[in-house]
Amino acid sequence: MSFDIHEPVFDEQGRYLEEAALRYEHTLMEQFTASPEGQAIIQTGTELGWAGAMIHYAINYPGVTPPTMTPSDLEEVIYDLFPRKVITERGDGAEIIQELRAFWHFLQRVYQLPQAKQMLARLTPQAARRLERELQEPANFGMAKSFVLMGTEAGFDMESPEGMQAWVKAYNATVAPAMAATDPASKKKLRGAPTGIRSAQRRKRKPAHPHERREP
Repeated sequence: MSFDIHEPVFDEQGRYLEEAALRYEHTLMEQFTASPEGQAIIQTGTELGWAGAMIHYAINYPGVTPPTMTPSDLEEVIYDLFPRKVITERGDGAEIIQELRAFWHFLQRVYQLPQAKQMLARLTPQAARRLERELQEPANFGMAKSFVLMGTEAGFDMESPEGMQAWVKAYNATVAPAMAATDPASKKKLRGAPTGIRSAQRRKRKPAHPHERREP
């Protein structure tokens, strides 16, 4: 099946087409994964995923796909949405920028997107350092992300539905009443696991086997 990178993921009234959007994300990431640019990242022992997160958040927030994305949209995704919504590990800033650079090189080569050069000009080592600072700043975390991190620190397995629900119960039984005692505005109980955190971003580096390493 041929893929049209300009395929709409919203209808004429601006309504989100979920099935089309998910297919778009999946197909474009499949192409990137199979590309020389994607394979170069994989051969370092790192799983791909940050480009998929960029596509997902760009569609769901500024409402753009790569062909219509502007540098401003890119900066919104990486400096606002990633720190607010994505759970990362220390040092992921450089990894994110590296993968996004590879992705935009892929788009430039395969689809000749005219703004790719502008995007690449923003995905620099300086951008990686800035992103790392933003990712480590708790003030940037959204409510759902903060809740998940609290559960992790409390020893719950926040990557499983059972662990998430156990933390919700523990939170409602202990943390929420304590918060309500000091802040009456926080009396509302959490009735379910929060949404908005893409678990796919909890990616672990895979050790590179000798045959996977690229010679300099």
